[in-house]
Amino acid sequence: MKSSNILIAGAVASALSLSACGGGGDASEVTSFDIAVSNASEPYSIPWLVGKDQGFFEDRGVTIGDIVPGKGGGTTVRNMLSGDLPIADVGFTSVLESSEAGAPLTVVGGATQSVYGLDFYALDANAEVNSIEDIGTWAYTNPQSVTQALTFMLPQVAGVEKTVERTSSGGVGEGVALLEAGDVDVAVVPPSVVAKSDKFRVVVSSADYLEKFQQSVIATTPEFAEQNRETVEAVVAGYAEAVEFIRENPQEAADLYAEYIEIDPAAAKAIVDHALDYDNWGAGFDAEAIEQAVEAQRIAMDSEELEFCDLFQDDFLPAGVSDTLPSECG
Repeated sequence: MKSSNILIAGAVASALSLSACGGGGDASEVTSFDIAVSNASEPYSIPWLVGKDQGFFEDRGVTIGDIVPGKGGGTTVRNMLSGDLPIADVGFTSVLESSEAGAPLTVVGGATQSVYGLDFYALDANAEVNSIEDIGTWAYTNPQSVTQALTFMLPQVAGVEKTVERTSSGGVGEGVALLEAGDVDVAVVPPSVVAKSDKFRVVVSSADYLEKFQQSVIATTPEFAEQNRETVEAVVAGYAEAVEFIRENPQEAADLYAEYIEIDPAAAKAIVDHALDYDNWGAGFDAEAIEQAVEAQRIAMDSEELEFCDLFQDDFLPAGVSDTLPSECG
């Protein structure tokens, strides 16, 4: 079993020995808590910032305190299950890994449904790499990650047949270091980093090749979902309203994000606009987005055996959002 799976499984086992949010077995509704968000400095956090600022959660009787950053999806899962972080916006691949480790979570809503933000950049000074056809060496973050799978999926979709070299950098910062050392042609550089530097140039905008992709989901434990149904419904509905607000008020959303990660408001507006162009956020379930993510995980794991249909529970979704699952889910 992969070490990250062992850690996730252990965290879930520990969490299940406790009542939700330390309630000591009391099944009363939990209505105040922090929210765990993977990579909170990136656009994943924007609907949560908007929902908190506009009162979309409080209007439904739920108080969300801090947005607690996760250092990768597995860490977010462990943070969610180790204490008082009962609901998370977590990488879908980490939910799949948790299930494979024998500790399934419950997916109660969609979240990030595109691969915007997982783009591959070259150094701006590297005039030899201008398109996907020019790439000889790709850096991805970690083995069995979405970014690794993308290094296979993107050339295939683009019809590029050349042999390429793939390198695990170990993280985003490490990938940037490989770029700067000239050891790779491209690496994943997230929007928040690009917004603070002019030395990167996008070569592959991943969402131009994969229209939909379930990057992250709103997840919780089966126990919390059962014992706190109204809270979970309120969170998913508040997220859905926040997504609509962003579509109608992109400048306000950008201003909140700019203040949150301390970047120029114009750069934040560009990030929000790009995210909207790619239909980046959605509270519902989208069959195509889920299928693409599952296919990526199968590529990353080099295995066709991946059960996922039972993870989704659609009775927490508000009216008016997408509610479709892949055909193999019946």
